[in-house]
Amino acid sequence: MADEKRRAGSRFLGGLTRWPDGLRGLNQRAHPAQRIALTVTVAFVVLGLVWVFLTDLVLYHLIRDQVVIARLETAKGWIFVIVAGLLVYLVTLRTTSQLARVWRLTAAVVDSIADGVLLLRHDRAIGHANPAVIGMLRSTLQELIGMDAAEFARRFRVSFPNGALVPPGDLMSQRVFEEGGPLRYKAVLHPPGGGELVFDATAAAVRMNVDDPPIWVVSVLHDVTEIEQLDRLRDRFIAAAAHSLKTPVAIIKVNAETLLTVVAPEHQTMAASLERQCHRIDRLVQNLLTLARIRSRTLELYPVDMEIVPLVERIAREPAWSYRHVVRVEVSGSPRMYGDEERLAIAIGNIINEACRLSPADSTLTLQVGIEGDRLAITVRYPPLPWRVEAKGMYDDYDDIGIGRSVTTTILEAHGATMSEEATDSEVVVRVRLPAHAGAPQ
Repeated sequence: MADEKRRAGSRFLGGLTRWPDGLRGLNQRAHPAQRIALTVTVAFVVLGLVWVFLTDLVLYHLIRDQVVIARLETAKGWIFVIVAGLLVYLVTLRTTSQLARVWRLTAAVVDSIADGVLLLRHDRAIGHANPAVIGMLRSTLQELIGMDAAEFARRFRVSFPNGALVPPGDLMSQRVFEEGGPLRYKAVLHPPGGGELVFDATAAAVRMNVDDPPIWVVSVLHDVTEIEQLDRLRDRFIAAAAHSLKTPVAIIKVNAETLLTVVAPEHQTMAASLERQCHRIDRLVQNLLTLARIRSRTLELYPVDMEIVPLVERIAREPAWSYRHVVRVEVSGSPRMYGDEERLAIAIGNIINEACRLSPADSTLTLQVGIEGDRLAITVRYPPLPWRVEAKGMYDDYDDIGIGRSVTTTILEAHGATMSEEATDSEVVVRVRLPAHAGAPQ
């Protein structure tokens, strides 16, 4: 149905471009209304004076009888009135026809838009609704015309995405009368008959001049219900998959760590590989759980006063990294900070994992911790792969590095941190700057 409306709108606009003036005439100011009115008035006055003067000359020149002259002057006046009335009629007919044509054109454009359009009058009630919004709201045009904000909010139970009802005065189509605009928002409607409608909307005021009160307010509703449902389904799937993997991976990891202490030396390599892969899956599960909380806006931090060095050293010793990489730690001072240790461990681990994946085998990664001014700096240095740019793009599309980078950025931003990256042919430097503890040594 939406495709048919779009095609109809395209055909309509295609025909519009063949109209000599088209919509361009709505914006042209070469002949403003005052000039046209003045021109018509002057022409009418001049023609009237010419008529009176010329006919008087002819009349007084040809006729001497005063009675006949009086009658002819009366007839001349009636002729002038009839001709003037005819001219006024023609001018008025042409003007009103053009206005009616512009009105029909505007209404046709609004009605051909695939998104829902509501036009609010200066009294803040609905003045027009296009067919798309009528279908969305499962109402009729007669039901919508004249409906005010209170009735609209009550009838369609307008709510925020979190489920809280929107007060009538907080509807964007009402706020735009005072705040200007355009204003953009996402909300949920509940049309009669059940179900919900999730939409992105834009509200803007139409004014003849900047300081004038709005003549109309245009509210455009874009239906994103299907997209929102897919997003919710994806978020539930991510959270369910992460929770489902968490327990079996933890059991496998514990057993792999136990195997390392009991298996024969010739099997140590296999057990170590199994442990590394379990750590890798565990990191992916942590990222997925964090990502699910980020998307559902339920991610919370539990910051404490902490020393960063023990955390960094513990991460560097984890067997999750490639056995062909060495993570070396360099510490300057004893920096402290106020942060969520669990979330920071995920972020730093993601940075090291990306460094391992984008550096050659048998290379050394350097993890540096120190104070830079009033910030705590965590720096990861590693030699890049010759094809690092191509590998990074490939991992973004087909690997978990893209997820890890998104999670890392969100966690660091929540801590008030910044992350930067500098790359040369010989070294890549990823630097994270966090707010240092007030008592940290400088």
